[in-house]
Amino acid sequence: MKLAFSLFTLLTRSLAPALLVFALLSTPATAQSENPIDPVDLETFMDGLMAAHLESHHIPGAALAIVQGDSVLLAKGYGYADLKARTPVDPERTLFRPGSTSKLVTWTAVMQLVEQGRLDLNADVNAYLDFPIPATFPEPITLAHLLAHTPGFEDIGEGLFVLSAEELLTLEAYLKRHLPERVFPPGQVSAYSNYGTALAGYIVQRVTGEPFESYVEKHIFEPLGMTASTFRQPLPAQLAPHLAGGYFYDNGVYRTGGFEFISATPAGAMSAPAGDMARFMMAHLQNGRLGDARILQEETAQRMHSQLFTPDPRLDGMAHGFMTMTVNGRRILHHAGDTPLFHTGLFLVPEEGVGLYVSYNALGGALVRDALFRAFMDRYFPASFTPVNPPADAAQRAAQYLGEYHAARANYTTIEKVLQLLQPTLVQLTDEGTVRVFMGGRTETYAEIEPGFFRHSERQDRLLFQKDAAGRIWLHFNDFTPFTSYKAPWYATFSFTAPLVGGALLMTLLSIFGWVVAFAARRGTGRASFAAGLARWTAGLFGVALTAFLLMLVGVLGDIHPDYGVPRIFFGEPPLLSALLLLPTAIALFALGMAFFTVLSWLRRYWGWFSRLHYTVLTLLALGVVWVLWHWNFLAFML
Repeated sequence: MKLAFSLFTLLTRSLAPALLVFALLSTPATAQSENPIDPVDLETFMDGLMAAHLESHHIPGAALAIVQGDSVLLAKGYGYADLKARTPVDPERTLFRPGSTSKLVTWTAVMQLVEQGRLDLNADVNAYLDFPIPATFPEPITLAHLLAHTPGFEDIGEGLFVLSAEELLTLEAYLKRHLPERVFPPGQVSAYSNYGTALAGYIVQRVTGEPFESYVEKHIFEPLGMTASTFRQPLPAQLAPHLAGGYFYDNGVYRTGGFEFISATPAGAMSAPAGDMARFMMAHLQNGRLGDARILQEETAQRMHSQLFTPDPRLDGMAHGFMTMTVNGRRILHHAGDTPLFHTGLFLVPEEGVGLYVSYNALGGALVRDALFRAFMDRYFPASFTPVNPPADAAQRAAQYLGEYHAARANYTTIEKVLQLLQPTLVQLTDEGTVRVFMGGRTETYAEIEPGFFRHSERQDRLLFQKDAAGRIWLHFNDFTPFTSYKAPWYATFSFTAPLVGGALLMTLLSIFGWVVAFAARRGTGRASFAAGLARWTAGLFGVALTAFLLMLVGVLGDIHPDYGVPRIFFGEPPLLSALLLLPTAIALFALGMAFFTVLSWLRRYWGWFSRLHYTVLTLLALGVVWVLWHWNFLAFML
């Protein structure tokens, strides 16, 4: 998916800051940061930056809100909410889908109930549920684990997004139908969990006796005046006309997707305008208060913003629901959010009393939201940076860290596991003794400052390689805490799997071609010709089945929904998948047949020694393919 054309012009509407404050708050100003931002300069700067980002990344529209203290410095729409109708983005009325940024509302609701003594962060979540979380490990999962994204659940994509209200499950039904396996002991591994957040929202629902959507409306949205925000799906009739269109840009054309229904409602189903999110940010920046309204007591808000988990004291880690990082010497509370069509970022700088919220209605937004915030910080809260020169022996120590890393946030028990293979993080060594990290289409370079501890070559971001008691190496990013990765064993890497499967396929197809040519030339006759022919037919059928499997797998993963830019399997099981899942069994049976004929060929001396050796190598490759299919759970049902 390449982004390469623009069909919009920018809307350059603005409101005076005083009018914005009156419209959004109508409350007296509170103490400001020692580094107040000039609203006029801010608008000019952001206008230029947003114009460049929207045009270069083919984003039709965006909504932006920047606050400081109890004042809205800038709330503005850019581009279009509806390209066809040329409807401009209105920061107070146009609804965007902030995706996982919605989780901050869910965590705020949890902390409200903790404050009231109705929830205990350290209690087993089973105490609040009407279905059991299995006792896979001795330690129970607690709400604190859910807040820190350390419950140890595997990741499940099935059922998360659907395209119609008829397919949408209730929160209760979703949680009970898609209960993931527990794969890590709780409290040990950062593995971002939509299920964990949805579970926390369900606990809010059960403890209060109110539907989750109603609870947050009554206890968060209404007190803060977030009158246009909702978790309800479909949207209420009065809000539906104000939803921005979500767009996918492909080959010079913008395609419009429909409403994205999210069954794990508390994990990402909110719809909200930028003006409402400005109020939410100001409430958190003022420790739970906005004007005369208070959604959290000051002590509770401070607790929510405090560190809850970090894999190492040198890294920022997780607050209670907020992710944390350091930018230009300031501690940042933040959370991004993504749906196929909308991409959002919310950033708080408590030290400066500043918050920035931005949401885009196209894929390109995922590529620029962090850049937008960092550019904002560099302009208004800059910091000097001293490049790091790695020690002379850094390369020797770094050698153990090189290789392919897979995200801990992954599936381990179904065929979704194969996605680990398709989206690895690669760590390589440079000639200068630094490490180069390839992740998510980005390339970043880090220099060693302590053994196993590295700093970015151009900013303060850090990463840590950490070896556990079992010898496994973990990769932690300071600004990406809930997305820990581990160094994949050699047999689970793409660099091993692809050559093995590709080599088996190529050698089998070449062998089939050679056998056909030999048959046409009437070679290889003799008393063992029938058994030898059957052996070759078995190998040929293995090749045909493997070819069909790979073509169908590519077909399933490459069947991109034209309106959303993601594979159709993202929204449900395609018909081709059922046929695809039958082929691994056939591949395994043919491979076992080849193993039988290999033994027989050596015992009865079919063919010449070279032909027997050739068939043996072919069989070993086939058995290797079967092992690959088993490892990535395509044969898991046979266990």
